[in-house]
Amino acid sequence: MAQTTRLSAWRRGFLLMVALILIVSVLAACGKKKEEDTVIATYKGGQVTESEFNKYVAFYSMFDQTFAMYVTIPEAKEHYLKEYIGYKVLFDKASQEDKDAASANLDAFVKQYEDALVDNESLKKSTEEAGLKSDDVRQFYQQIVTIRKYWERNVTEDEMKAEFEKNKTGYNKVTVRHILIATMDLSTGAEKRKDEEALKIAKEVKQKLDDGGDWKALAAEYSEDTGSKDNGGLYENESPNSWVEAFKQAAITQPIGVIGDPVKTDYGYHVIKVESREDKKYEELADDTKTDVQTAAITTKMEAFMSNEVDGLIESINLPKDETATDSSATSGSDTSSGAATGDDTKATDDGTKASEDTKAATDTKDASTETSK
Repeated sequence: MAQTTRLSAWRRGFLLMVALILIVSVLAACGKKKEEDTVIATYKGGQVTESEFNKYVAFYSMFDQTFAMYVTIPEAKEHYLKEYIGYKVLFDKASQEDKDAASANLDAFVKQYEDALVDNESLKKSTEEAGLKSDDVRQFYQQIVTIRKYWERNVTEDEMKAEFEKNKTGYNKVTVRHILIATMDLSTGAEKRKDEEALKIAKEVKQKLDDGGDWKALAAEYSEDTGSKDNGGLYENESPNSWVEAFKQAAITQPIGVIGDPVKTDYGYHVIKVESREDKKYEELADDTKTDVQTAAITTKMEAFMSNEVDGLIESINLPKDETATDSSATSGSDTSSGAATGDDTKATDDGTKASEDTKAATDTKDASTETSK
């Protein structure tokens, strides 16, 4: 879905992988190698060196550049170090069967990475600075997919049913039409028009629709959602959980067949009509929706593990001082939880697509941020 309605998910190419990885990212420049490798953390069962952690953050920096805002904050950096320790612990707890399953599409994933280095000089430079090699990419990929496999074995049907019951309206598919009058330039984030101007136009569009105007014609003329404007503003059989909160609430509460008052999101004002809405029980859900439910249940267990168990496993943390670190007050109000960018602009070979799908499923075990980009 277009960037005007989507939540980021825990949820483009290695560009495809950028579209499918949902984990932390970091400024790769922090990954310069030193002559001596320093142990920066010890935990029950192992340790993390500075070069290892730098490679880890460089790997994930390829997938979400927004974390670059947080990497210079000491508290945030320590948070992600602890998170990485959690991944290492879970990988060690996983069975050999989990690890073997995670290796199934490993070669295809690594090939995507190597192809991306040829096409992207900036990516090549940043990964070289961090000392990130293909073998490291192979290791991180296997680690995160293994963790997904581990959780899949450790989430019960009852836990999935409980997750569904908590948010059944979010999992039941909805078909909507909408027209967006944007307040920002969706490609740059710069202001496009004032709030009151966007609202005025949205009200005019609603009136034209109420008077019998054609959705396809009006969407093509007015809507600034590139993902739906040429299709009459239509999003068909979508999960409301994938939409930003205000749009989601309209989708699950607005009377069917009624054109509602303009709904405001960070992107502007949406004129929305709900065309249909499912009301299925858990047992009636399609397989892809059950996978979404499973991912949410996994997320809950993952969060509990990270919050309740990881600190007790850590024996010491000794991150080097960064003289250029940003004051944490500079990002007050920001969410330092893991984010994700998604998109569907590129295609890959069958093997490459499967590798990316596995990675998306794996990284969906992380806590999604509440950013509103696709």
